Amino acid sequence: MQNLKILIVDDSPTMRRILVNTVIKAGFSDVKEAEDGKDALAKLLAGNFDLLMTDWNMPNMNGLELVTAVRQ
Repeated sequence: MQNLKILIVDDSPTMRRILVNTVIKAGFSDVKEAEDGKDALAKLLAGNFDLLMTDWNMPNMNGLELVTAVRQ
């Protein structure tokens, strides 16, 4: 399970850092970050992620729009 590739999406750099550190302390090492939904979608299309953790309220593309795009 610790081999999961995780993408954390949040427009707040502080919140991303908190989440990344928490996930790493939980034993996961392959953690990437994105600053908004558009950035996340590009990274999701380019890579093979196992888990997406996203903020809801972000500029450019919010969390709901991101999840909708991923499900399509």
